[in-house]
Amino acid sequence: MGSNNLLESFKHAIDGIEEALRVERNLKIHFAIGFIVLIVAFFLNFAYTDMLWLIFAVFSVIGAELINTLVEGLMDVYSNEYNPMIKFVKDVSAGIVLWYTLFSVVIGVVIFGRELFGWKEDLGNILSIVFLVLFPFLVFWEAMRRNGRNKSN
Repeated sequence: MGSNNLLESFKHAIDGIEEALRVERNLKIHFAIGFIVLIVAFFLNFAYTDMLWLIFAVFSVIGAELINTLVEGLMDVYSNEYNPMIKFVKDVSAGIVLWYTLFSVVIGVVIFGRELFGWKEDLGNILSIVFLVLFPFLVFWEAMRRNGRNKSN
């Protein structure tokens, strides 16, 4: 199954990305958005460090989505029947993608906002705090709401 040939190893890796792109809608979306963001940033001639941050953000989201695809595939191989632990693993894996996406949104808002609209960098700090405080609060709120709804049924 494995390969000692470096070129063959790259071919297998490319095959994996190609297959994931073929079957995973969200991965296609992440690639498309990432491509658009990087092309726009290139033509706007962003500073070197801004480009590095944008590249890091795009590659992080795509990497997280590939890992999520892997985890979901492994869980499906393990069992096709409903299992609360498999649901948990898949949900956490999807949550990782969401978290990296939020990270990328903050980076995009800071860089594009500053360059296109003259926004202060403090907006990134505020947005980060909002995501770090508000997001878990909303998740907790939704869990409590679901729990209350389940108890009343």
